[in-house]
Amino acid sequence: MSEYHDHVRQTLEGQNVEPSEDLGIDAMRWTPAPVSDAGTDDGTRSAADTAHALLDRAADAYLSLLNAVLGDGTHHMVANASTPHGDLTEGQELTVIGDAVVINEAASMRVCAVLAAAMVGCATGAVVVRTFGPNGSEFVRGWKVRNFWLRPITAEEIRQAYTVDPVTGAPLAPEPGVEFRQAERVPRPEDQAETTAREASRTAPRDNRPPNRRN
Repeated sequence: MSEYHDHVRQTLEGQNVEPSEDLGIDAMRWTPAPVSDAGTDDGTRSAADTAHALLDRAADAYLSLLNAVLGDGTHHMVANASTPHGDLTEGQELTVIGDAVVINEAASMRVCAVLAAAMVGCATGAVVVRTFGPNGSEFVRGWKVRNFWLRPITAEEIRQAYTVDPVTGAPLAPEPGVEFRQAERVPRPEDQAETTAREASRTAPRDNRPPNRRN
């Protein structure tokens, strides 16, 4: 869990301050670093296609987390990616109230870019969310980036990441009032499509006509 220590602490201590500048979509274009300076045009196009595909996948994961998992409350989110070319960390604060979401679009794009970077083959990454619930509860959950998606982190892993000093390994006293929870599974778009197809098949009327009279 050592790779999660820094961004877990940033989440819990509220250090994920958003940049003041407002980035447009063009500013968020991200391409994996080329293998060498002698890359061909085809190689450049392939890298760009890969980057766009990963950004799409990261956006799907982010939206699924937002719409199906986080729930009501104010959420402090930090995404981290460790790549061969360096570490990336982005954070944002968002609020969910029923179907309404108060969110900074530029911050969301930056988080998605970090998730996309974590999906590159030799990279690792995670998302940690500290939630302040409408009932006064305060809890932390986390997800690892693995196999191009977000996988739940256990409550014990999150607790250990926050109660162990990342430099010395010495134990730290947990923050009072903060609960470390087992993260929920983040549904994939293909899971939702399969569910919709099954529901449609159950509700479709049965065709009792002889096979030779069906269209």
